[in-house]
Amino acid sequence: MKSKLGFLLTLIVLIGLGFAVVRLMKGRSPKEGELRVDSAPTVSVFLDNQHLGRTPFRSKVAAGEHTVKLVTDSATAPIAGWQGKVVISTSLLTFINASLAESEFASAVDILWLEKISGKHSELSVITNPDGATVHIDDQTKGSTPLNLQDISVGDHNMTVTSPGFATRTVKIKTAAGYKLIASLKLALFDGMTAEEATASATPSAQIKGTPKPTAKQEASQRQNPPPKPYAVIKETPIGYLRVRMEPTTVATIAGQVKPGEQYTILETKEDVKGTPWYQVVFDGTNKGWISSQYAEKVE
Repeated sequence: MKSKLGFLLTLIVLIGLGFAVVRLMKGRSPKEGELRVDSAPTVSVFLDNQHLGRTPFRSKVAAGEHTVKLVTDSATAPIAGWQGKVVISTSLLTFINASLAESEFASAVDILWLEKISGKHSELSVITNPDGATVHIDDQTKGSTPLNLQDISVGDHNMTVTSPGFATRTVKIKTAAGYKLIASLKLALFDGMTAEEATASATPSAQIKGTPKPTAKQEASQRQNPPPKPYAVIKETPIGYLRVRMEPTTVATIAGQVKPGEQYTILETKEDVKGTPWYQVVFDGTNKGWISSQYAEKVE
């Protein structure tokens, strides 16, 4: 009788321990971090080939390395997608901010995430594509990428990244004590430039053969005899001239070139998918083409 009672008590204890272990395992939360994705325009977000939603997106994600893919939902707008690796750390935020355009070269993508470090100071690591970009923190030049700052103060900062031939990128960042903030930035080409030209202009020894700047006599003649309004005045460009395109987009076929200071009557105005106005003009006497308003001032 005593042996049976002892067996039952042992069985009850084991069952109780089993339930306790199950409840403990269920109560444990998995190691997760937070992924936030913003973009212009709105796109679909895929994580490891699984569709999670559309931007702006924010969700808990298992810690570790993941592949994020941004895909346009529009069948008509020629927007290039983006794909890259991101790191999600436990209880920390990874932030992606993408400004997508018609081509990969014209798109800019920022990825920010934190890593735990020893000590109570804060660090900042900046990586860019292409590298060799100049980093400014709160209007102070800190060096060229890849860059690692081990003495940055804790708190809010404005980070500006510049590189010849590429659009300037300004990002608001916040550093925290005991953490390294890693910023990986893909820079966007200026409208009208190619990757080869931007790389060349970023190289100190490179020589870019552009169309020479108009002489003072030529500019004076143009000012005295401006074309019918509205007309566009071509601004200075990083490569010394402005490409004329067959369509109002940076990926369209090149129709020709116009020079800084020249003036052309505007026939029509259209906006591209980013909302940038383009002007249709007649150049070389009879040829029609489109120029970006980024390098043309409209006179009405």
